[in-house]
Amino acid sequence: MPLQTMSTRDALVAEVRRQILSGELRPGEALTETSLAARFGVARPTVRSALQVLESLHLAQPSPGRSLVVPVLTEADVRDLFFVRVPLELEAVRVIVEQNRDLREARRRLGVMTALSAGASWAERVEAHTAFHVALIEAAGSSRLNRIYPAMQEEMQLCLAQLHASYPGPEDLAREHQTLLDEISSGDLGRAQREMREHLDRAVRNLIPRL
Repeated sequence: MPLQTMSTRDALVAEVRRQILSGELRPGEALTETSLAARFGVARPTVRSALQVLESLHLAQPSPGRSLVVPVLTEADVRDLFFVRVPLELEAVRVIVEQNRDLREARRRLGVMTALSAGASWAERVEAHTAFHVALIEAAGSSRLNRIYPAMQEEMQLCLAQLHASYPGPEDLAREHQTLLDEISSGDLGRAQREMREHLDRAVRNLIPRL
């Protein structure tokens, strides 16, 4: 497929990233310079540079054969990722509720998620899901939290890319997040944090058996 509107390297990064997050490129699948250069009709130095970017985003990892592959997440990887993620999001919820922070952007992002067509790809749903959670974090109003949280986003999206079967209908992801936002908007801190914890725990429970 043609790569255009941006540098060839950036376009290649964007397309390979999309294929990883949509599940078109499966965990453990090789990402070799030769195959990607032939597939996209670009020079191997461009592929090499793109793979370096993908590795820095944790969307490619070295394999025993010295080539890069789509990351294969282990149970320990997932639990460690959520070990970091859970307290950040619970603290964001606490601040939002106690300070009655503005949730308009989170509501807008939920609207985008809800409006996705039945034919939307899983990669598009993953992006919409991530944008919603980023909006919640930003609502807490901490510039440092805003810097820390996005560093985990690519790995979080990689997790979601493997959760497709857990959301059989296109509306299920939006419905789950509507419930979460309703509880946060209720002003009841206990309810809000319980729903956030259950939301994140559910993701771990759904993901672990699929690894």
